[in-house]
Amino acid sequence: MTVIFLTAALSSPTINVDDTKTGILIPLYRHPDSTWDDLIQVKHAHPSVTIIAIVNPDNGPGFWDPTYVLGIKKLQSAGIPSLGYVYTSYGSRNSSEITADIGVYKNWYGVNGIFFDEMAHVPGKEGYYLHLNNYAKSLGLNFTVGNPGKDISPSYLGTVDNIVIYENSGLPSIELLTGWHTKYSKSNFSILSYGVDNLDEKFVQSASKHVGLIYITDKTLPNPWYSLTSYLDKLASLVASSSDSKKDLVSPMPAQNKQ
Repeated sequence: MTVIFLTAALSSPTINVDDTKTGILIPLYRHPDSTWDDLIQVKHAHPSVTIIAIVNPDNGPGFWDPTYVLGIKKLQSAGIPSLGYVYTSYGSRNSSEITADIGVYKNWYGVNGIFFDEMAHVPGKEGYYLHLNNYAKSLGLNFTVGNPGKDISPSYLGTVDNIVIYENSGLPSIELLTGWHTKYSKSNFSILSYGVDNLDEKFVQSASKHVGLIYITDKTLPNPWYSLTSYLDKLASLVASSSDSKKDLVSPMPAQNKQ
């Protein structure tokens, strides 16, 4: 069993989100099946596009499931790294429970990083998330995403690698993505939009200048993340053609490691 875990970890693709390109961050909240294969086919069709899948066996790692072991390994072999989902209850969940979940994801599934859902967005919990981020990194999980689902205090930059500043129905305004955010690398930010019937090409082109990761789907509540958007191939094509010239940016100041 250990051999499977080690093989998955060793074959993992590197996550590279920078200021020159925009990638796709997909909440893949369903048991491994043909939908996972469909995602792999999109990656094969657009090999230059960074595609990251968030896996969520049971509101966290749940019970050990060999189907997830094999499914995650297939994603990684296709060049799609995975992030293990954990919830943080906006900074109120016991951090020891979360570090335990992180360890389970590492040992059972060989994921590449961690997705911290229900992230706090007002100042005061920076050290909490920095501690969790550092713990994940100490295990070799080299990419972390925090999801407050809304705009956040700049003080949280640097506590995780990327922050979802919008998760909601419809598209965010471009104004939301600019403002103070433009002082920093777009790799710090991402957006998740659901209930969008038709893909707006101009929006994707504009948003790609301001966020490092994006996902837009026509699926709706109660679970818009259960299946892939019908226009994923088109989204990948638009993202592949987007680029942004280098600019003078402010590096996020490391948050103080205190709780």
